[in-house]
Amino acid sequence: MDLTSTKKDQPAADANGADCERVNTILDQLVEGRAPSVEDEEYFINHAEDCSPCFDTIEKQQVFIHFLGQHVGRKEAPSALSHHILARLNVEMA
Repeated sequence: MDLTSTKKDQPAADANGADCERVNTILDQLVEGRAPSVEDEEYFINHAEDCSPCFDTIEKQQVFIHFLGQHVGRKEAPSALSHHILARLNVEMA
């Protein structure tokens, strides 16, 4: 009898894993500076309210992102970099 109930619980755990994976995908988008869709934003917020492990992860990631923002600034590539790369590619292709 216990084996049957365990088997019934497994799909639910897989579904939660897929839900958490979607949250991780949305987090990746946010970290990369890409805006998620409105549907993903709503899902993200609702899932975070219901899923303690994801909320814990989100909270930790927010702290990490804030830390990086404070201590590691974003630097732009030098404006001549693309010209330098293209020139090297043209030399190597010739």
